[in-house]
Amino acid sequence: MGQPNSDAGGGEGIRRKSCGCSKQDFLPEESFKSWGNYTKALKATPARLLDRLTARSGEHIELVEMKARNQHEMKKSLTWWDLMWFGIGAVIGTGIFVLTGLETKKHAGPAVVLSHVASDVFAMLSVFCYTEFAVEIPTAVDHSPT
Repeated sequence: MGQPNSDAGGGEGIRRKSCGCSKQDFLPEESFKSWGNYTKALKATPARLLDRLTARSGEHIELVEMKARNQHEMKKSLTWWDLMWFGIGAVIGTGIFVLTGLETKKHAGPAVVLSHVASDVFAMLSVFCYTEFAVEIPTAVDHSPT
């Protein structure tokens, strides 16, 4: 039985597969091209965040222009069965959080408040990251068969 990674010339060398990806494929934004650009982007973050928090789009943009740009209608796909299980999951999830809170009150102490504050901050940062991704793909496309 021969070695699968041997060279065609009969040598015992190992061929390595290259993924063929470059830094440009993973970090295409201008802010990732150099440390100076990255620093400038970080310094501009508070102003961009304030703009995002205070910006509002008009009703016409949301209802007409975005729909026209999308060119696809989003269809309702949840059935009564899906909604029933969604409700059951919400009730069970609420019960789990209530029981966790009661046990935390009895056994954990005030450190739980600090851990919740930290997790809230990290969740907020995660939301900002997903918002940035969503800006790159602003409209939903329906790929269901017609």
